[in-house]
Amino acid sequence: MNFFSKNSRIKTYLETAGLYLIASLISSVLTMLINPLMAMNLSPEDYAVSTYYVSFGQLYGPVLGFFMIDYYLRKYYLLNKEELFVLKGNIIKFFLYFSGVVSLICLLGLFAFVKGTNVSFDFMPYALLAILQSYFNLNYSLQLAEYKIARQPKAYFKVGVSISVVTVLLSLLLVVFIKLGAVGRMSASCLGSFASFVWVLYKNKDYLKAKLDLSILKNIFLYGYPLVLAAMLSYFTSGYDKVLLERGGDIVTLGYYSVACSMAAYINVFSNAIKGTFQPDMYKAISERNLRKVCKVAMLVIISVGLVVGVFIVFCPWIIKILTAGRYVQSTPMCRIVVLSSLTSTIYYQVSQFTYGTGHSKVTLINKIIGTIINIGLMTILVKYYGAIGAAWGTVLGFAVFAVGNVLILFIIRKKLFK
Repeated sequence: MNFFSKNSRIKTYLETAGLYLIASLISSVLTMLINPLMAMNLSPEDYAVSTYYVSFGQLYGPVLGFFMIDYYLRKYYLLNKEELFVLKGNIIKFFLYFSGVVSLICLLGLFAFVKGTNVSFDFMPYALLAILQSYFNLNYSLQLAEYKIARQPKAYFKVGVSISVVTVLLSLLLVVFIKLGAVGRMSASCLGSFASFVWVLYKNKDYLKAKLDLSILKNIFLYGYPLVLAAMLSYFTSGYDKVLLERGGDIVTLGYYSVACSMAAYINVFSNAIKGTFQPDMYKAISERNLRKVCKVAMLVIISVGLVVGVFIVFCPWIIKILTAGRYVQSTPMCRIVVLSSLTSTIYYQVSQFTYGTGHSKVTLINKIIGTIINIGLMTILVKYYGAIGAAWGTVLGFAVFAVGNVLILFIIRKKLFK
């Protein structure tokens, strides 16, 4: 009986995880299918400007979200139903009001940077579209995260695929048919996020009745601020490269580099799907203080991503030729390097998730500060002497620096991990 019961649980688990993965893969496949049409209607300059402004999301995105979703997931197994209701209601309100104000401040800050450093790209509407997309995605990301941790794969599948279809159709309309270039590309993503924003608010309208509790905001702030500062520093690993290349003045090369990054991002979609699928298991293992289970989950994720990265590297020339309709094959060498960052970032993500999951968020911040100092110097030197190829290697090595640093600090405090 125990044998059949155990196998039944394994079957249910695999079916659940499979639906999460399939939903993410469908979204990625849909984007890949229209990519040749997009490449035929987007110039290197279009790719450059859209990627340039979206990359700043790594700098302001953590401030908008403030790791509230991670806080919610960490508390999911520890609070009762009523307490979770209040917590989720407060987070939804924080996303609406607090993140709305922060979005405006970030827009003004980005404007000051662009004008103060004489960036060659126009500021509007690109910066506004990039920031609005991040803002609209907040509550949607919370809803998807809850579907995962609550083991509701069918709801996750239906919602995730539906929003992906809407975004793909908008991309075809605005880029391929109306031919709005970078504006169309970014507007499609923004409008798709807005659709999810409206739907989530309607679905969770009852949560808006939850009483605003400033003590919850205080706890989230104390939990999140080290993580926010640490996450913002990630910009100097995979965002600062675009700034350095733009300053070099070769916008066409930046465009090809942006295509390489966008092709490699398909693997990021897969790796993020894997990480997200097993994230509840990681948090549960941490809450149970089961270090062996934590290591098993982490290794499963890393090996899975590593296998996919290896296959992509082998078939990269054909993939890029097909997905860009033969227009951007020059991106292949850069893409083969950049895709390795999916593996190094996955390794770092697993280590850091365990770190702040056990309550050591300040360790994450300390590691990021030290690692960022190293990475800024590393990226600057590599771009100066090797251009876009150097930027690609800088991205890969940057996450490796963070991962190694985090492991070393965890080893030092190993006796205090679960205290």
